[in-house]
Amino acid sequence: MFKCGKLFFLKIDNIKLYIYDSAEKCKYEEPITLVFLRGFPGQMSNWKYQVWFFEQTYRTIVYDQRGFGKSDKPLKVSFENYISDLDAVLEKREVEVENTVIVGHSFGAMVAQSYASRRNVMGLVLIGSLRKMKPDITDYIIWYTPSFIWKKIFFTENILTRRMYRNLMFSPKTPDEVFEEFVGDNREYLETLLPPHVYRYGKYLVHYDTTGDLGKIKAPTLVLVGGHDKVTTPKENVEIAKLILNSKIIVIKNAGHLILCEKPKELNRTIQEFIEEISKK
Repeated sequence: MFKCGKLFFLKIDNIKLYIYDSAEKCKYEEPITLVFLRGFPGQMSNWKYQVWFFEQTYRTIVYDQRGFGKSDKPLKVSFENYISDLDAVLEKREVEVENTVIVGHSFGAMVAQSYASRRNVMGLVLIGSLRKMKPDITDYIIWYTPSFIWKKIFFTENILTRRMYRNLMFSPKTPDEVFEEFVGDNREYLETLLPPHVYRYGKYLVHYDTTGDLGKIKAPTLVLVGGHDKVTTPKENVEIAKLILNSKIIVIKNAGHLILCEKPKELNRTIQEFIEEISKK
C-alpha cells in the first residue's frame, strides 16, 4: 500500500492499532516526524497520496485509529481514548513530541486540536476541521435502530449512496474518475469490514467540543478547507482559525471535504511549504 516503511500492529493496553512507520526501512536527515489522523469512518489508506509524497523527506507515521481500518474495534470509545492512543503511539515509536507535526482530517482534526492544546508539538495541520460533531437524522437512525434497517441503505454501494457521497463529500468540480477511485478504495471496507457498533461511535463523542482547546494551542497551525466543503464548511474553519493564536487559513478552490484525494498535489505542496516555514524558526 505504501512504498517506504512497514505495516504492523502496535499493542496499546488491550487494543491493537494498525500502523505504518516509514522509519522502519528509511533513514532521515530531518528530525521532523509527520503523524496523520483520519476522520470517521476512514482508514489509513485514505492518506496514500500524502504518505507517498512526504515519506520521501520526513519520517511519516499513519495509523488506523481505534475502531477503524484494521485496528481493534471496541464496543465503546471515548474522546480521551484517541488522545491517549496518540500519546502511546509517539512514546512506543520513540518520537519526540516537539519534533512532530500532527496532520488531522475531519474528526482526526478534532483529535489533533485537543492534543496540540496539551502537548508542545512542532506544528499542526487541520484539514476540513470541526469543533463539535453535528449529528443529523441519518446519525440518529444509525445510533438507535437495528443495523438491518440502515446498513444496506447507507453503507452498501447503490444509487442512493453513490449520489449521497458524491454530493456531500466531493466538489461538483471534482472529476468523476477521482470519485470512482475513492469508491473502489473503500467499497469492501465500508460494506463488509466494519461491524455495526463502529458506526454508532458518534453517540459517545457527540458531546465533546474542542472550542475551549483552541485558545490553548501554541504551535504554528495551518487550517485548510475545501471551498465546496459541505461537511466542515469554510465558515466553520475560518472560526477555528480565529480562535488559534498562531494560525493561518487557506481555502482550496474546487475541493470538497475529501481534499486528500481531490487535490492531493495542491494539498501536499501547501503542507510542505508550511513545514519548511516553521522549521526555519
